[in-house]
Amino acid sequence: MQYTVYRCDLTLHDYLFFASTERGKVAETSPFVHNYALTYALGWASTLWYNAQQKVRYRDELRPIDSHYITPARLIHGTSALIQYNTLSERLRVDKQRSIGYPDWGFIKCFRPDTLFRAYVLSSTNEMFPCYIRLGKFMAKTKLDVVAATSVTQKQGECKVSHILNWNDLPKKPEAFNVQVTSLPTRLISQAFFPNIPFVHVAFPDEEVDLPVQMGYLLDIQ
Repeated sequence: MQYTVYRCDLTLHDYLFFASTERGKVAETSPFVHNYALTYALGWASTLWYNAQQKVRYRDELRPIDSHYITPARLIHGTSALIQYNTLSERLRVDKQRSIGYPDWGFIKCFRPDTLFRAYVLSSTNEMFPCYIRLGKFMAKTKLDVVAATSVTQKQGECKVSHILNWNDLPKKPEAFNVQVTSLPTRLISQAFFPNIPFVHVAFPDEEVDLPVQMGYLLDIQ
């Protein structure tokens, strides 16, 4: 199969927050964007507007996608901010109670505007991308700059991938890798080493990358 590969640079125009880790009163945003979140943000998958049970449907919503695939996005450069919040809890009871007068409070660690993330798209068709997408709990406006690869060479053999990959989306698992912590809903890895797999060597005007082919959403989930 012939692949078209795109590099997607995501530049934040707002503060990006999603709760990767909660340490006491501090909720932290990890330095990556999960590829499932990107898939929904791009409009490749849709979900119910109302979910009474708060139950994920990744298998039903992501697995039918077979003509294109986006990797998780890694942090290229940017800074984070620690912001305090104060919120009053919602009380729906009709009986009158004495208020203690203390709001709920805590801190969020999020990424500032102008932070840059990068992901790659492998597609069997020519893709059209939006100029902007929304990410995170605050629906942060994010600019999308897409560059098509100047050359894509398919190879077979030893391959080391420095970019972040989704463990559950790999048809063949690597022999060595680093685990990205707090990367739910699935494990993300980096610096993956494969002794013998089909992959593509991709050239852009200012970089070259190797990526496994045949990646797909939730390949190892039955």
